[in-house]
Amino acid sequence: MLRAIALIAQFALLALAGYNAVTAVWGWPDRAPAHKGPRRRRLRVVVPAHDEETVITGILTDLDRAEYPADQVKVWVIDDRSTDHTADIAMGHGANVARRVDGLAGKGAALAWYLAQHPLDADESLVVFDADNRIGGEVLARIADELDAGYEALQCYLDVANPDDSLLAEASALSYWAGNRMVQLARSNLGWSADLGGTGMALTADLLEQVGGFGESLTEDQELGTRIVLAGRRVEWLHDVKVRDEKPTSVGVALRQRARWTAGKRAARRAHLGGLLRARSPIAWDQAVRLVQPGRTFVALVSGVLTALSAILGSPWLLPWPVWGTATLIQVLEPIPFLARDGVPPVRLLRYPLLTLLAALWIPVRIVSRRVDGWYHTPHGG
Repeated sequence: MLRAIALIAQFALLALAGYNAVTAVWGWPDRAPAHKGPRRRRLRVVVPAHDEETVITGILTDLDRAEYPADQVKVWVIDDRSTDHTADIAMGHGANVARRVDGLAGKGAALAWYLAQHPLDADESLVVFDADNRIGGEVLARIADELDAGYEALQCYLDVANPDDSLLAEASALSYWAGNRMVQLARSNLGWSADLGGTGMALTADLLEQVGGFGESLTEDQELGTRIVLAGRRVEWLHDVKVRDEKPTSVGVALRQRARWTAGKRAARRAHLGGLLRARSPIAWDQAVRLVQPGRTFVALVSGVLTALSAILGSPWLLPWPVWGTATLIQVLEPIPFLARDGVPPVRLLRYPLLTLLAALWIPVRIVSRRVDGWYHTPHGG
């Protein structure tokens, strides 16, 4: 009986690895961007910020330089209980400031509070950036083009601003760069829903109202993205519209950030997994898989460990080592051509094994996530 359970678990892991490998293939073709529209859509750009005086100047400067009609854009900064000069800097750039002094901590809670105080007009669309983001002058115009083309929820390409700051930051960059094409772009090309990333995202007022707006989840982006799928809608991925943000450079910060993500994902799974499975839709089932599965790098690491154990022990409890070896090779090697396709320099491809750092964090992240009882604000160095 126990041997049967062990083999079933291994087949399930192989099926998950195979599913990820096959769906990733749809990320190879580029996505055709929407045609240039009139670019007169009203955009409400909101930047949630808590003690971000060291970085917020960058995103506000970029918004000042946006190649989009200024009379169609309102920029708001949510000063979420800051104890520094975040609000003063925002007002110095001409941004509107909403001061939040109490309530549950977290970006989702802050956005929900802000929209309750300052609701969107019916013809406005919400654009959210983080305080540490940097964007090009074309970003708002491209977002408007895609909204004019009929999309209701958009997620921009999440790039990394500081890949050279530490080995961990570079590992995160490699993970994001691979996932952007193999996971996010693949979903859009399949007609499925990409993930909301918490920043660089845009949503119409109508869609936000229909799905109930932002919640107080520890991962407000994933929870909102799941409700969008349950409402029969989808998030479109903009692979050519890049938003850069800062990744943690220390293990401690990365551990706490990822523990929050894991706790939020677990809560979203408990709340919505049943509804996704009952939806009888490939888009919903794919969303369910993403709520259930562990990190892809961790799955590849487990496959490698099982390959070694099977080769050494030859146990009847383990699938033959050539099976696990093939699965491991596919998982390890498949991302490399995708990274090269997006122009990742060869010198960085040589550092591809750094992804094992993220895989090694998965178990401690799971342990720490059980103790998460509130929002963790990731510090930014600028």
